[in-house]
Amino acid sequence: MPLSPLRTALLGLSAIAPVSADLRPLSTDRPDTTESPYTVDAGHYQFEMEIGSWTRDGREREYSLGELNAKVGLDDSKDLQFVLPFFTHVSGGEEGFGDIEVRLKWNLWGDDGDSTAFAIMPFLKLPTAHGNLGNGKYEGGLILPFAFKGPAGWDFGTEAEFDLNAGKDGDGYHPAFLASFTSSHDLTEKTGVFLELVSILSADPASDWEAYFNTGLTWEVAAHWQLDGGVRIGLTGASTDFTPFLGASAKF
Repeated sequence: MPLSPLRTALLGLSAIAPVSADLRPLSTDRPDTTESPYTVDAGHYQFEMEIGSWTRDGREREYSLGELNAKVGLDDSKDLQFVLPFFTHVSGGEEGFGDIEVRLKWNLWGDDGDSTAFAIMPFLKLPTAHGNLGNGKYEGGLILPFAFKGPAGWDFGTEAEFDLNAGKDGDGYHPAFLASFTSSHDLTEKTGVFLELVSILSADPASDWEAYFNTGLTWEVAAHWQLDGGVRIGLTGASTDFTPFLGASAKF
C-alpha cells in the first residue's frame, strides 16, 4: 500500500536530518498540559508544534496556526525553550503574532529512564503579542513536573505550576496556581492515548476556577518523530468550552 503524502514527507525529512541511536527516547511537553520532566539531549534540538487548533467559548471563536516550542539541549540535564505563537485569529478580526515565552527546564533526576523523574522549569512571558491578543505585560512563573511509571504499562505525570499574572482589570499582579494529572498508555507499538485533568485557580478577583478534561492520541511516525491530535474540554463555566487540536514533534 502506498504511503500517505504526509507520512512520506515526514520520513523524507527524518532522512535529511538523521538522529543518533544513542539519544534518549522522544519526550514532549505536548499534547497534554502537563509538562514532561525530561530534557533534550545536550547539543540536540527538538521542535514541538501545535499545527492548528480551533476554540469555541460561548459565542467566541478562535483559531491558532503554528505555535512552536523550539528547544535546545544545553547539557545532560538542562534545555532552553522558546515558545513562539506565530498566528492567532479571534472573533472580531484581531489576528497576528502572540506572546513569546522563554523557559529553562532543569531535570533533577530521572532523565535517563528511571522509574520517576522530576524537573524545575522557570519561565518568562514577553509582551510581544499583536494588538489585543495579549495584555502587554511581563508575566512568569515556575513549573514543577513529576513523572512516574505505573502498573500494566501505564505512565503517569503530574504538575504544580505557580504563576504571577497581571490582573484582568489592570489592578497589579496576582498569583495563580495550576495543578494537573495525566496518564498515558500504548495502544499499539506506534500509537498511544492520554487522559488528563487540569485545574487552574487565580487570586485575581476577576477570575473564576477553570477545569479541563483533555484527551487524545499520539502516533510515532518514525524514530524521534511524532504526530498527535485530541481535544480539550472545559468543565466549569469559566473554562474555554471546546478546543480540538493537531500537533507534531521531532528531535534532531
